[in-house]
Amino acid sequence: MKLRLLHKLLLALFASTAMVLVLIILLTRMGIGRGFEDFLQQQEQSRVEALVPSLITWYESNGSWDALARDPRRFHRMIDTILPASPENTRPPRRPPARGPTPSQRARGPAPSQRARGPAPLRRPGPGGQRSGEEPLPRRVFLLEANFSPLIGHMPPDADRDGLLPIEVSGTVVGWLGLVSNRGLNTPEEADFIRRQRNGLLASFGIGIVLAAILAWLMARHLSRPVSAVAGGIKSLAKGEYQTRVTTHGDDEIAGLGKDVNTLATALTEHESARRRWTADIAHELRTPLAIISGELEAMADGVRPMNEEQLASVREEVGHLNILVADLHSLALTDSGALAYKMQAVDLNELVESEVGVFKKQALQKNLELGFKATTSTSIISGDEQRLRQLLRNLLENAIRYTDAGGGISITLERVKALVTLEINDTTPGVSADECERLFERLYRPEVSRNRNSGGSGLGLAICKNIATAHGGIITARPGRLGGLQIIVTLPV
Repeated sequence: MKLRLLHKLLLALFASTAMVLVLIILLTRMGIGRGFEDFLQQQEQSRVEALVPSLITWYESNGSWDALARDPRRFHRMIDTILPASPENTRPPRRPPARGPTPSQRARGPAPSQRARGPAPLRRPGPGGQRSGEEPLPRRVFLLEANFSPLIGHMPPDADRDGLLPIEVSGTVVGWLGLVSNRGLNTPEEADFIRRQRNGLLASFGIGIVLAAILAWLMARHLSRPVSAVAGGIKSLAKGEYQTRVTTHGDDEIAGLGKDVNTLATALTEHESARRRWTADIAHELRTPLAIISGELEAMADGVRPMNEEQLASVREEVGHLNILVADLHSLALTDSGALAYKMQAVDLNELVESEVGVFKKQALQKNLELGFKATTSTSIISGDEQRLRQLLRNLLENAIRYTDAGGGISITLERVKALVTLEINDTTPGVSADECERLFERLYRPEVSRNRNSGGSGLGLAICKNIATAHGGIITARPGRLGGLQIIVTLPV
């Protein structure tokens, strides 16, 4: 079964949360018993500390431990006197219900032996009501001399000396008081407390798992929704539905991806519109000369017009228009695809521009145009393909001569500023509006002043120039010129 992103996120979030909960429960279950035992041990230790002042008073009165060591019962009576109020000594013993007194025994009261002895010494019952072999607190206290020799009771071999309580008299340690550790839970109450805590942990684990599943589902759905929306938008774009837009919220990476998809959709819409316009323009450009040629041939075939040199020249002119258009389309396709092989080498742009200006001076004179060139530097060496740069210059000069009214002029300047070389071509009227300048480099676009096919070219020359300039790492722009016509600016890196 193929898992969706929602299911993957759900499993990942739930599994990670469940693993954390399991780890916490296991560590807590492992530590709760030991922690409770340590708590009981600290309580016992704090109770034993109450014996230290009495032992100090005893030593100050007797000057040694000899009398106490000869009669350990005094030591135990002292403990019983000081520690009777502890919960361990005052708590009544728990007895198994099955071994309780019969009704006749309760009627007679306690046995004489019990009345004579008084309450029996308390021992902690073990789990399940059975008495443990461990001694109660008063029987686990021991006393050592200053050199750790036993006086009353014995210190276990594994006991830690750091846990002993010093008995100091006049700043001198005269003995040590210790307590034998009583590890384990020795009463049903203690075991029941631990059991309740662990059962509570298990219940908390169950509730946590349910909450984790709910939260994981909500979080997974929240995270997968924008991703699904972006995926749906991409699928729509792949089907050609370029009007599709993705609704995004927030500023995270997914929202940024949605904005990028919307930007892509806008670009695709523009490209689709340009493609349709390009196809329509190509059809129009091809249809016009073909219609003229077809009309001329039909007229000559029907005898409406004589088949002479003049009529054939008209047909030849239209065929020439077609050749120019096809050649420009071929060049544009090559520059678009990068199929043109650019042979980069050192090129002196000053010499190149001066050479091309000399070639076009005859055409400028024929149209009564003044063509001038001025360079602010003696040399402008750039890395470029000389043939392609000549193609760029020829397209620009041809456009300037073709679209400039007779009697005007064309000014060409070349200057170098730091690491850039700038070529400017300014011509006189007619001018071009700023809005039209922005579209001059579109394919097959010609401003209104040049719609006449007799003066206008194919409308592809400036698009080719833009591709050549871009291939050389430069830019080409157009704007209304200072001489009343058009200003073309080409900037290339040195």
